[in-house]
Amino acid sequence: MMNSKITLVAAIGLCLISATSLAAMNKGMPFSSNMPQFNEIDQNQDETISPAEFEQFRQQRISERAAEGRMMKNLNQVNKFDVIDANHDNLIDAEEFSNHQANRRMANW
Repeated sequence: MMNSKITLVAAIGLCLISATSLAAMNKGMPFSSNMPQFNEIDQNQDETISPAEFEQFRQQRISERAAEGRMMKNLNQVNKFDVIDANHDNLIDAEEFSNHQANRRMANW
């Protein structure tokens, strides 16, 4: 009975250490290489993403993936600008963008 408790505690400890190490390795790195970074879309570097910048990036990304031969599925389910623009000021700021990506990560977890 004592050995099984020690084994259980050791296993839990290893899981915690592994999870902590993994989190530390990924700190500051994108969760998925498929998720764009804010500055990739904010082409004029004014700290906001306009509808035009958003659509231009989206079309460029679709073209690149099509050229790579990727299947173009779920295009009708892509994130719409107004979904990310939480305060509906017709601009996406870094906080709105970050919150949206965090919500997507959690949904895919």
